[in-house]
Amino acid sequence: MMMQPKTIRHFLLLSSLYLLGQPATAQQTNSSQPERAHQPTLQAKIDFIAEFDQNNDGQVSHTEFFSSRQQRLAAMDLQHNAQIDVAGYQAEYADRLDQRLAADRKGQLKQTEVRFAAVDKNQDDRISPAEYQASGQSAFVFIDSNKDGLISKADPAPARRSQNAGAAQPQRRPALVMPTTHSVSGMLAMYDVDHNGEVSAAEYLQIRQQAFARTDTDQNGDLSPAEYMQEFTDRVDQQIAKTRSAQLKQAEVRFKALDKDANGILSAAEYHQSGQRMFSRWDTDHNRLVSRAEALPMTETAQVPVEPAKPKPATRTAP
Repeated sequence: MMMQPKTIRHFLLLSSLYLLGQPATAQQTNSSQPERAHQPTLQAKIDFIAEFDQNNDGQVSHTEFFSSRQQRLAAMDLQHNAQIDVAGYQAEYADRLDQRLAADRKGQLKQTEVRFAAVDKNQDDRISPAEYQASGQSAFVFIDSNKDGLISKADPAPARRSQNAGAAQPQRRPALVMPTTHSVSGMLAMYDVDHNGEVSAAEYLQIRQQAFARTDTDQNGDLSPAEYMQEFTDRVDQQIAKTRSAQLKQAEVRFKALDKDANGILSAAEYHQSGQRMFSRWDTDHNRLVSRAEALPMTETAQVPVEPAKPKPATRTAP
């Protein structure tokens, strides 16, 4: 039976009172069975702050966090009956994910214009085969840091091209991640077609020649800005589709983890208990405020009981 708006308001009010009444302490986190969590890194904290920092002051208060979570809870209630099912949980997450993917897509395409200008050395608004391969050769030499003519995991991470590359404040990780020629893993993802764990210079050159021919859709021997952009746009959209599918599957996994009684319905209590654990974990100084300055949480590891040491048998001394 469909609940009336008054019932829904009552549901949200109760959930509000539930969370506001819970102190953000480490003791609460330990009061229930601990959950497996990601490694507590600075990057993970930055992602957390970026996700819940509503007033853009670089930190997240308990009130701010609760307000954001409460808005999400209301958005999940698709049937307006105070019952959150997996469809509602996924739909709310998909809306936020799609906004991030759209923003990342825009940024990726903007960078493609920059890359075109960098490869087009003579600035004639075309990329010739020579310019295309020269750019590829430069990337190969840079990543092949041990100079053995192969790109593999044996190559140490190359030094940064710019001395100021590490000066900027770290930002939230993007939702859309494209393979890049700026790393060994990216090179392997893009060019290790036989999956043998390495890319030779000859293999790399051949694949790039094929890519150039595929991108040159009018077959006039060089690449226009539109051709260059279209090829990358197609790859971006394919990656978005893969990312979206994988992330929505993960959302379903998270829903099942939150649904402690496994009844297919997420209650306000279940949702806020999870949120409270999340906030308490990052609020290591217990001041109801998460900032970059405070210490990272301790790494959560399974507790293995230690058996007491067995007494050593007495040794006999020679007469």
